[in-house]
Formats: sequence, structure tokens, C-alpha cells
Amino acid sequence: MDFADSGGLDQDGVERVDGEIARFEQAAAANRELVLRLYWAERLRDGPPLSVVERSACLAGLVKADLRRRFDLGEAPAVWEYLEEIPQLREADARMLSLVYEEFCLREEHGDAPDVESFCDRYPAWKDSLISQLGYHRILSKAAGLVPPKPKFPEVGERFEEFSLLALIGKGGYSRVYLSSDRSLGGKRVVLKISGDRGQEAETQGALDHPHIVPVNSVVYQPDRGLRGLSMPYRPGLPLDDVIRRVRRLEPRPSSARTLWDALVEGIEGGDAVLDEEFAAALRAGPTSDGWRGFPLRGTFAQGAAWIALVVARALAYAHDRRTYHRDVKPGNVLLTIQHGPQLLDFNLAQSPHAPREAQSAIQGGTLPYMAPEQIEAFLNPERWGSVGASADIYSLGLMLRELLTGQALDVPDSKLPPARALRELLDRRLVLPADVRGHDARTPHALEAIVRKCLRHDPADRYASGKDLAEDLERFLQRRPMVHNANPSRSERVRDWGVRNRRVLAANAFYLLVLALLSPLVIRQVTAMLQPEAKRRPEFHNAVQMVDSGRYPEAIALLTNLVEEDPAAPLYRFYLGFAHSEIDSRPQTAAEIYYSDAMKQPGAEAELLDWAKGNEQLAKHLRRLGQHFLNETTSNKNRGTEAGEAAFQRAMELSVHAFSTAVTLDPSSRETIYGLATTEEFKKNYDVAHGLLTKMLEKAQPSTDPAHANDPTRWRLQRSRVAVMLAKSLAGSPDSKSMEQSASWADKALGDLDVCQSSTPTFLKPLYYGLRTEVVLTLGEFHLRDGAADLLAADCSDAKAAMDAWFLLTRSNGDEIPKDVEDRYRRRLRILQDAAESGPRRVRTSAGRE
Repeated sequence: MDFADSGGLDQDGVERVDGEIARFEQAAAANRELVLRLYWAERLRDGPPLSVVERSACLAGLVKADLRRRFDLGEAPAVWEYLEEIPQLREADARMLSLVYEEFCLREEHGDAPDVESFCDRYPAWKDSLISQLGYHRILSKAAGLVPPKPKFPEVGERFEEFSLLALIGKGGYSRVYLSSDRSLGGKRVVLKISGDRGQEAETQGALDHPHIVPVNSVVYQPDRGLRGLSMPYRPGLPLDDVIRRVRRLEPRPSSARTLWDALVEGIEGGDAVLDEEFAAALRAGPTSDGWRGFPLRGTFAQGAAWIALVVARALAYAHDRRTYHRDVKPGNVLLTIQHGPQLLDFNLAQSPHAPREAQSAIQGGTLPYMAPEQIEAFLNPERWGSVGASADIYSLGLMLRELLTGQALDVPDSKLPPARALRELLDRRLVLPADVRGHDARTPHALEAIVRKCLRHDPADRYASGKDLAEDLERFLQRRPMVHNANPSRSERVRDWGVRNRRVLAANAFYLLVLALLSPLVIRQVTAMLQPEAKRRPEFHNAVQMVDSGRYPEAIALLTNLVEEDPAAPLYRFYLGFAHSEIDSRPQTAAEIYYSDAMKQPGAEAELLDWAKGNEQLAKHLRRLGQHFLNETTSNKNRGTEAGEAAFQRAMELSVHAFSTAVTLDPSSRETIYGLATTEEFKKNYDVAHGLLTKMLEKAQPSTDPAHANDPTRWRLQRSRVAVMLAKSLAGSPDSKSMEQSASWADKALGDLDVCQSSTPTFLKPLYYGLRTEVVLTLGEFHLRDGAADLLAADCSDAKAAMDAWFLLTRSNGDEIPKDVEDRYRRRLRILQDAAESGPRRVRTSAGRE
């Protein structure tokens, strides 16, 4: 399955889709004969318009609802029937596997269990994925029917090895958490988590040593009962899911970060926690201990939520650096403690997460709603488990932050569904998961919503690459600084943040800035830019450069656009915006052209670019690719001959020459760059310059063992021949005898290159070779006609006719066509020469073109 982005389906879009499906179900209940094809056509005609993404999600949901309805009516519809009747369903390609799987499950539930192989043959486009999923469907179904019995846990007051169980403080489907007394440590109070003896939670969590990951003191076993106990320090607090519920009870629309602490205090004071004087004093003091360092006590609720996410992201970054992935990040596994702040716990799925029994317990234990799409899919197809890593934890943390900010609980699959269908149902919902937290509270900053959106990208490659990157952006959000790995879409918010960061400077210079602002908006923008740090020292710019280097162009564009708005005079931002736009925009007068041209106009821009190049090896590559982009613009320019078209051509050529020339300065050995520069100079009709560049390349050419470059010298020589004949033709019109001699000499050089290439030109270059030979020999024939050299003219005609026939024949055999006006022009030139050469002695010309 492709991890496609949801395409911007927001909460309103989700509600519209859900509403459409509900209306169809009501209509179908009232009319058993309702036909979805007709209903859908009427809906498209008469109903409110839907976006492409909404239409795709809606149609897939309607088909699934209709499948269930018709099976309940005793019919046995197939998805392929809907594909034939409703062509628009093919727009929902990302959901097709889910629909086909739904059909299989319905057939199985209604006593018509089909043979997997023959069933999958009906859907060849999805056969491989479907076979894999149905195979695991069988395993999960068996696991659901063979759910291991829950262990018989000890009661409070009993002993578990050296631990006395004092109170039950938490419970899950397959575990219990007790406040205990460790008799081996003189009765020290600890937390003992007792669960079935499976998984590697003890080994995984015990190896981690981080202030915000709950440590494991020891592990004890009772093999006869199949139980294991993990002893951990006693840190009074509440799980975050409990805190979230209490926050919304205290304040439905919380505005202050303090609300989080107040909810924690309320829960502890009203609960069963056993507090000694130390903990009680810490509770009265507020969030002032080391574990709460940095908590924005006087900040907004959004800032408080971001701080909790920041702490968890740092803990995950620590684990990820040790190649440990939690795979069960959710509010219930984050403990807000009085003294130690947020604590990440329960690494039970970190190492053995894909067994069928784990899928069943994940559903029962509330883990499923917080899974990333690729993790859900890995339960359905274990071959994909290798893709479940750091980015899956990032997604789960994004869901947790979203729930913190909105108070909105996540979708939970229908408990009546078997595990495989529950997983598929939730995977479908992931495609349309809304990330617009500002829709719940417009006070949430745009920057924080952008962080949530990036965490919840459907494609793992589009999320934060690591917990470290996420933590860095959360920290910068709290400091009101520009993010490094993301971009704030709100310009006004960026301006306000800039003002807060620079309030002392602004206050100190308020009078002068006011005067300047009254005098000239341009001056105030220049003063503002002067207050910005140097471009090459900004971490946001370094991150944007990494994005461009790694091909993440849309992300780079968003970040660089913000930087340009903050500092319009910095040419480096514009240079890199040009690089990024050139990779995703192929239209004339592109943003690449605009940004690169503007960058060149900035004072000292070229020197700054060359200075930046000293530590950036990929800059030459970006310049070369940009030069090629501008060169491609000229070949696609269909307005040549008009004033505007010619101006656009000249502008693109100047930029191409500048980009290629700068790239050659940075990397003089790059033949690709020199070749591009030569081509650009040829387009500009600087034929002598182009000829010199190509000659330089041929002088240094070495035989290549790489098949992709084996024909490079031949291509360069053919291009040099073309350049030489164009130079000859440009000189031919001069009455100056010296120029006429030079013209003939250049034509002879062109023919000499072609003679060298005659036996080495590969098949795919033969049309080019014969086309060039036709042009060169006809040009020589025209020189000889002018000079009255009838004896050489006859040989020219014979050579030109043979080359022209081969050119036209090879071109047509390749499926290409030569424009009629071009063919007529060349045949007319040949006829003129043939008419003039009908009589006179003939001589054989040498390869140099002379007698």
C-alpha cells in the first residue's frame, strides 16, 4: 500500500464524508432496491461539491456500506462489479485493497469462504498485497479464537517473591501495577508491574538510562504461574490520559499551562496515592523540581502541551539513538510525576511487536488507536515490519499531542470486529485523519499545528526523521524561534515571534525605528534585515540546505520562503530557492528563474555564493542542474520570434551561462558542467567559445568503463562538428576574403570530426550523425559553388544525397518524423547544387575535405 498523504482532508472534510455515508445508509434502509451507481450519479449532480480527496474517501466508504447492506440482504456482490459500474472508484486506488479485503471478510462471515488463490485472481492489480494480507488474516483470526487466558494475578496483601503488594495502582488487559514494599531493600517502596512472562520489556527498558524513562530496578519470576515482575522506582503521579480527562473537566477550553499541573494535583490528592512529606511538599511547591525544568508555568496551554511533547520526544530520541523503538507511545504510557516530570514507560512492544497474540492484546490494551499507518499494516503483513521504526513513534507522539491540544479521543475500532478487520478499518481511517488542531481551538499557534501536521503525515518519509528533530522544533516553538525542520505558515505569527525575540532591541531603538517607519517602509525593512543573523550561520538555513541536498524540495521551499520574508537581502536563501524550484517546476518564467535572478542582483551575491561553496560540495551539482533547467526552458520556448519570447530566451540563456560558469569555477573537472556550458554558448551563438570548450573536453577524454558514458566522446565530437559548421555559416556571408577562408576552414573541421565518428557512432546517434553530415556537406558544396570548384561540387552532391537519404530513412524507422518544410528545404538546397554540378570533371575528396 502506498503511504499517500491524506491530501489536506480536514475535520470538516471528515465530517462531510461521514455525513454522506450516514445519509446513504438511511436512504438504503428506506429503499431496499436502492442502487449505489444511480445514487452516486444523482449525488454528484445535485449535491454540494466535494474535493477530489473527499470524493475518493466518500465513494470508498459508500461502496463498503453498500457491500455490507447487500450481504445482509442475502446477495453476494463483488468489488469488481462496482469498478465496472462506477469509473470514479478508480480514483480511490489507495483504498481498493481495503474494499477487496472487506468483500473477502463478508463472504467468509456469510458462509462462503472463498479459495484465496482464485479470489485474488479476480483482482490482479492488487493480487500480491492481497495474498499476503489474507495469509496473515488467517493467523490473526486463529489468534482471536485462541486468546491466551489472562494470568491469575496476586491479590493486594500477598507477596510476590521478595515484594509485599501494598495497593493496586494500575491495571491493563494482561498486567497489573502494584505499589509494593521491597523486603530485600529494607521495605523500600517501589512499583511492581506483574505481567505474563513474554516479550523483552525488561531487557529493553532496563538497558535505557534517561531521566524521563522509568528505570527498571530488577526483574523477578514465578515460572509456575507464568508471571514476571518488573520492579521500578515509586514516582507518584498520574498517566497522561487521566490528566487529559481531568484538564477538560477543570476547564473545557484551557488557556493556561498551569491547568496541566492543577489536573495532576487534583488527581493525586483525590486518589489513592501514598505520599510521604517529601512528595507532599513537592506537590505544594508546584512544578519546580528538576523533572519539570523548563515547564512554561506562566505560558499558554498550548505551550504546556508542547513542553510535555518535547520531553517525550527527547526520551524517544535517546532510545532511537540506541536503535530501540517504543512502538506503543500513547498517553497511558506517559506518567506525569510530581518530582520527575513526564516519564515514558512500558516498552513491551519495543522488540517483539508482530506476533498474532500481540495484535490481539494491542487491540484490547488500547494501543491500536495510537499506531502509525505502517505499524497497523505490519500487523496485517509482517513483511512490512522493517518499516516500523522511529517515524512510527513520531506519528504516535503526534497523535498524543493532538489529543492533548484538542481533548478529542481517537477513533476506536468496533470491539465486535475480529482483529484483522479492526486493523483494516483503522488503517482506512488513517487516510483521512484530520490534523487541524486549530479547528478545535483557534488560539493554538499555527507553528504548533504545523508540527502536529508533520508528525501525522501518512508517508513516514514526510514526518520528522527522528525524535531529535521533533524535539528541536518543539524547543524552538517554545522559544518563539523559527523552526529548523518545518515552517510556520503564518506570516503574522512569525512577525510577532520575531518581535518577542527582539523586544529589547526594539525597545532600545523604538524612537529611531518609529521615525524610520514614518519616513520609509523600505528603510525599516532594511533595518529589520540588519538585525537578522548572518544567513550562513542560521541553523534554519543549514537545515534547508540539507533538504535540498537530499531532494526534499517542497519542505525546503516552505522553509526558505519564510527566511526570504524575514531577510529579503540575503542572496543565499534565494539561490537555494532557485535550486529547489528548478527541480519541481518545468514551466517557462519559473520561480527558479525569478529567485536566482533576484539573488544575482543582491550586492556581493557572487562572492557570498563562492564563499559558501567552500564547505558545501554539492553546490556545484545544484548549479549544474539549475543551468540545465534554464537550458531546457529555451528548448521549450515556443514564442521565439516574438519580442517577449526573445527576451525570455536571452534571460534564460544568461542565467544558464552564469550557473554553468559558476559550477565550472567550483569544479573545473566536471565534464557534465563543461558540456552544459558549451551547449549554452552554442544556443547563444558563441560558437567559437563552445568549440573551445568541447575541444578541451575531447583533449582530456579517457576511455570509460561505465556503459552510460562510453559514447560521451562521440557525442562531444558530433556537437563540436555542429558548432563548427554553424560558425562556418555565420562567417560565410562576409565579403571579406579572410573570413571566407576561415569559413571554409571551419567547415572542413566539421567534416573531419564527422569522418572520425563514422565508425564509432552508436545506432541511436546515427540519425544525428547523418543529419549533421548532410548539413556539413551541403555547406561545403555551397562554398565550392561560390568558388566555382565544379569538380569538388559533384562529390559534395553525391555525399550529401547519400547522407540525406540515410538521415530521413533512420529517422522514420525510429518512429519519428522530419517536418515537411525542413525536408523540402534540404532537398531544395541539394537540387540547386546538383543542377550546378551536371557537367565538369570530378575528383575524389579526402577525409579533410580537400582534393
